[in-house]
Amino acid sequence: MSRFILAVFAGLIGAAILHLAIIFMLPWLSENSSAAYIQTIAAPFETVVLKNDVSTEQHNPHMDPLFETALCRYDLSEGAARFSASGHPLYWSLSVYDASGTVFFSANDRIADSTNVDLVIANKQQLRFVRENTPDEISQAIIAPTDSNMGFVLLRVFSPDASWKPVVEDYLSTIQCQAIDIQR
Repeated sequence: MSRFILAVFAGLIGAAILHLAIIFMLPWLSENSSAAYIQTIAAPFETVVLKNDVSTEQHNPHMDPLFETALCRYDLSEGAARFSASGHPLYWSLSVYDASGTVFFSANDRIADSTNVDLVIANKQQLRFVRENTPDEISQAIIAPTDSNMGFVLLRVFSPDASWKPVVEDYLSTIQCQAIDIQR
């Protein structure tokens, strides 16, 4: 019986040490997250094409070498955010993240039924206005509602081999990320 009590006590001490180590590591982990890294490389409404190199890989080790990736940070306090791109890539997918790095919306060219991206991100107040009287310039856009005023969009474009590189680069060069005033 005493061995059992000693084993339980050692297990509790080990669990306490492990939990304290995790708590002390949280500030380091949060400073080195992908969302924190994105805030350092992109200003709001600035489009950045990520390179598949060592500096990007340490912040996002799961980047697929067959995809070119671009991102844009947004801040809805300046108005709704519009993210668009046009061209004819083989495949695209996008994800919209809140400020903490949690995905709240995703789409691809199969869902949108177009090779063009046209996305509007709006908070609840902006969304209410859009639903009541949609401006013509965003009438065909996909609407992504959010509770968070800040976040980022990540667009991934498939580039299966070197022959597709010019097509993908042309597509990425058409990206527009901007605040729009929808309450006119």
